[in-house]
Amino acid sequence: MDTTLVILAAGLGSRFGGLKQMEPLGKSGEIIADFSVYDAIQAGFTKVVFVIKEAMEADFREKVVNNIKGIEVELAFQHMDDLPEGCTPTPARERPWGTSHALWAARHVVHEPFMVISADDFYGRGVFTSMCQFLKTQKDETSFAMPGHMLENTISKHGTVSRAICTVDKDGFLTDIVEKRKIQRQGDIIVCEEDADNQLACNSIVNMLAFGFSTLIFQEIEKGFDAFLKENAQNLDAEYFLNATVKKMLKAGKATMKVLPVTDQWMGITYKEDLEKAKCAIWGLIDKGEYPEKLFS
Repeated sequence: MDTTLVILAAGLGSRFGGLKQMEPLGKSGEIIADFSVYDAIQAGFTKVVFVIKEAMEADFREKVVNNIKGIEVELAFQHMDDLPEGCTPTPARERPWGTSHALWAARHVVHEPFMVISADDFYGRGVFTSMCQFLKTQKDETSFAMPGHMLENTISKHGTVSRAICTVDKDGFLTDIVEKRKIQRQGDIIVCEEDADNQLACNSIVNMLAFGFSTLIFQEIEKGFDAFLKENAQNLDAEYFLNATVKKMLKAGKATMKVLPVTDQWMGITYKEDLEKAKCAIWGLIDKGEYPEKLFS
């Protein structure tokens, strides 16, 4: 069975101060998404789709797409005016519509089970291997999956982060997912500044914008996006998060979400100060022989 990796790379990178997706981290100038593509190839994925802004296309093809070998690559473009039929664009809107809308942009080029990830994060090969195996063995289009990372392994030392805190039942299925903002470590504890009872368990399971879906998700995004636009017509900062789409489907009994164990070390780039740590860690993996010095030779 064919499986696709969708990489969301259209974000503004506001906290980072630029297009963090394009920062070189590998010894041959590879960006963080190159390592995800390499891991996906090793895991057995057959296609990769990058969701980007159309203004990035020429630069992205030159610096990323043209260097990738061993897998089919396609681009999808997130447009502000790409809306469900009958919806009216918001002229004053400048901020992207969010991760659900970004994924929806890939609906024309994704026709098989797929994994979606962020271009900002390094997930580790085991995440791609377990997800690819899950996708290839599922015959029910309502069976989804996600890797479950541990909160304490996903905190930046350089500022607050937002995380999707997950509730998982005894059988390993997601029952709830809640987006929390302004999370940071304070000494030996992790706190959420926006909560009255603000301490979070260090071993809380979080979703790092990584899911395994069937194409059924595109229909649900479209339905939910229509409702989102009607509710937030005047809110220029509101975003239609993928977590919200997943939560709505779970609550309605339209899908199940298996939480897959994670043993790999996650790395992310939220702030510029995170760059050096990620670069050192990746170079260490190269030195250990886990990655070649040039990924696509």
